[in-house]
Amino acid sequence: MQILITGGTGTIGKALLKKFYHVHDIRVFSRDELKQATLKLQYPDVEFMVGDVKDYASVVKAMRGIDVVIHAAAMKRIEICEQWPIEAVKTNVLGTENVVNAALEKGIKKLISIGSDKGVEPINVYGMTKAIQERITTSAGYNCARYGNVLGSRGSIVPLFQEQIAKGQPVTVTDPEMTRFVLTVDEALNIIAKAIESEMDGSIFVKKSPAIKTGDIAKAMSDNIKIIGAFACEKKHEILVSAEEMTRVREEDGYYIIQRERSAKSAPRVTVPAMSIEQMVHLTEKGEEIVNQCLNTPELSKVAYASNTTNLLGIEEVNKYIENYGKTTN
Repeated sequence: MQILITGGTGTIGKALLKKFYHVHDIRVFSRDELKQATLKLQYPDVEFMVGDVKDYASVVKAMRGIDVVIHAAAMKRIEICEQWPIEAVKTNVLGTENVVNAALEKGIKKLISIGSDKGVEPINVYGMTKAIQERITTSAGYNCARYGNVLGSRGSIVPLFQEQIAKGQPVTVTDPEMTRFVLTVDEALNIIAKAIESEMDGSIFVKKSPAIKTGDIAKAMSDNIKIIGAFACEKKHEILVSAEEMTRVREEDGYYIIQRERSAKSAPRVTVPAMSIEQMVHLTEKGEEIVNQCLNTPELSKVAYASNTTNLLGIEEVNKYIENYGKTTN
């Protein structure tokens, strides 16, 4: 099987390369020629292509002979996306459109893109672009893998703290009570594999994951901690599945599988009868009662799957995650 990995020189891309290298033929597509040159020494049989998802012609060329596409290319740094929002749109939104359209043009049956919990009810540019990325992918009938913070990924909290400790600096925490979903690289790869192996029907695959307080990660790594206050583009708690999405999930083997939204064409047509002024006034007076009845229905009373409502890891469990990270990077 021929697999194309866009953004294949990033943390997840390199992990995918390591996982599939001996099983499938891999083609890596990214714009980082230095990392490609380094990886080529380690994986001489892998085909590396320099290109940008913003360039449709390059993406189409990369799709030749491909059976499966794993779309991992993205601008991921939240503060950079805030500073350069149009560039984030070009890469995460228009780049995804290029990848999906090229796959459709080439008749590729399997494609998954990698989403983020920050794309659920987003408050920053990165999250907004990831939400649109998921919608572009699922509207074409392809699947998505959505997850939270991967320990050890580029720009994540553990390597940041390690760098600060190595420099003798205090570990900086925005809000010690802030919670984040957390998973290992291997767990992220398993979500991607499940999304690929499943039927392509526009579903989003979410693994039920534990959460960690950022303050507990800092305590597990250092006694020298400095609280700097939350940034404007940060949530205190993240959401992996919104309350609306919970009305259309299927649970399977520790996963929430979010079904594709029903199209407007298939939605039932509602006809509003003609009413007199008296009837309209009566209906308005009954409005509050009707709304309350609606909100108490199972479909509308679902609770979002959030980092402050899932299993919260204690200090000992946090230490195990950090130890596991150390093993995977050594």
